[in-house]
Amino acid sequence: PLLKQIKNSAESHIVLDCSTERIYEVLKQAQQIGMMSDYHSYLITSLDLHTINLDEFKYGGTNITAFRLVDPENPEVAQAIHNWTIGEARLGKKVDFKTAAETALMYDAVHLFAKALHDLDTSQQIDIHPLSCDTQDTWPHGYSLINYMKIVEMRGLTDVIKFDHQGFRSDFVLDIVELGPQGLRKSGTWNSTSGVNFTRTYGEQQKEIVEILQNKTLIVTTILSAPYCMRKDSAEKLTGNSQFEGYAIDLIHEISKILGFNYTIRLAPDGRYGSHNKETGEWDGMIKELLEQRADLAIADLTITFDREQVVDFTMPFMNLGISVLYRKPVKQPPNLFSFLSPLSLDVWIYMATAYLGVSVLLFILARFTPYEWPTPNPCDPHPEKLQTQFTLMNCMWFAIGSLMQQGCDFLPK
Repeated sequence: PLLKQIKNSAESHIVLDCSTERIYEVLKQAQQIGMMSDYHSYLITSLDLHTINLDEFKYGGTNITAFRLVDPENPEVAQAIHNWTIGEARLGKKVDFKTAAETALMYDAVHLFAKALHDLDTSQQIDIHPLSCDTQDTWPHGYSLINYMKIVEMRGLTDVIKFDHQGFRSDFVLDIVELGPQGLRKSGTWNSTSGVNFTRTYGEQQKEIVEILQNKTLIVTTILSAPYCMRKDSAEKLTGNSQFEGYAIDLIHEISKILGFNYTIRLAPDGRYGSHNKETGEWDGMIKELLEQRADLAIADLTITFDREQVVDFTMPFMNLGISVLYRKPVKQPPNLFSFLSPLSLDVWIYMATAYLGVSVLLFILARFTPYEWPTPNPCDPHPEKLQTQFTLMNCMWFAIGSLMQQGCDFLPK
């Protein structure tokens, strides 16, 4: 009754939270009432989905996703299973071990306890005292053992084992697995620090979609709308896809050849595109066919609106309609001789030229006054009749422009 209620409610995304032993039974019943189709997605909370035989559901196209704590392909897990199998074989038993999460956690817990006890015994002397269950006496090394278990870091069947200061396990990794034609496959990971990380590439996802579509028959809904879909004029009675022609028909035909699927064209019963009745909350036309899963896709000159995008997914449009603003494309003008002045305004250039001339003239005047800028022209004549200075007006201007351009000069003021 519960599954039928879910089916009647048109819900397609289901979270299945039950014991591992009941997962197969629930999925089997869902398959019997038609809830294991391409339109349904299941998120299973059990960490032991890989221990269940899911061969009956591999080819249905249903999106089944789960989490996994133990990776059966991990070399440490394979070695542990091998050791268990040999141990049981020595006792004359033949057991098919399944790496359940509870078993792996128990295995890691025993190893963690043994390692912590060994480290405690190495660091201090452990005294064994008899204790009674009827008294409140505690083992004196109990808290020390617990602290050692918190700080121990090791690798087990459930990957890295590490605890935080409160004693909760941290930095553990869950594998995200999905059911496909090849069985369960790993598609990503989750951890408490970085969240979800999908490892499958876009190319792998596209390849998987193409494999699912191979030789599959899709129901394509459309309406009669020239030149996209029209009935052929023929003296013979045409049936099936051959009775239609037009751009939309040619488009779906080419897509089917590329992806390798088959298709059947069905006209919408009411011949409408699809509008939403806000009073009843129902849709009509092609949108209704898609929502009620009587068609897999629609191909027509269907306008993309906000309401329609809330209930169905659209591909990239092949035609755009709307209002556009046209303007004249600017013509590139030939560069002017003084185009290098364009980055700065005329006022800035005037200020720079004024400052340049002012600094040059001021330097020229100061060089005339200071005795340090009148050296002896000939070092051999200590008492010359005439002194010379390097800071002429032209040299002052040259020094100012060199300093402005950060290129330096052959002479410097003293």
